[in-house]
Amino acid sequence: MKKLFFCLLISTGLMAQSNAIRFSPIGVNEIGATVGLTYERFLSQKLSLVFPLDVVFRQHDNYWNGDQLSSPAYFYFTPGFKFYPASVDRPVKYAIGANAVIGAGQRYYSVDSYYNSPYVKANNTRLGIMVTNYVNFDITSRFTMGINFGLGLLYVDQSKYKNNDLNGTVQLGTNFGFKF
Repeated sequence: MKKLFFCLLISTGLMAQSNAIRFSPIGVNEIGATVGLTYERFLSQKLSLVFPLDVVFRQHDNYWNGDQLSSPAYFYFTPGFKFYPASVDRPVKYAIGANAVIGAGQRYYSVDSYYNSPYVKANNTRLGIMVTNYVNFDITSRFTMGINFGLGLLYVDQSKYKNNDLNGTVQLGTNFGFKF
């Protein structure tokens, strides 16, 4: 009975490090301010999968004619992996990872190139890759805080009124969460 209890205790401790849910109350990217949620699944002591979903709130677009158009929110999904050069057992951890960038939302575009042209709303799609650096701080065995910074390229950035072109992408965010 003591062996069974000991094995159960050890397996519960190992399971405590197998998942993490993190909330990002504030962040920014090249579009605007972000709020997000991330699920992290630890595969080993050095590797994990991450599934961040961010809502990006664009600020007002101010055009030459003085009109201010409130752009709707974007949704960014950036799945990827994190590699921990040291171990995930340390209280302060550094990780680097690669993420796919999948963005969708609406944006205002000028339909003509003349001065007072009307602006129309159109769907915008963004696809690319990003390299992200992470620093996580374990406050307790279950509570964690962190910061991340990513740079990448968007290979697809197009809509009905905009041709596809190569653009950069950047992301900076803070987070806190729970490991379970």
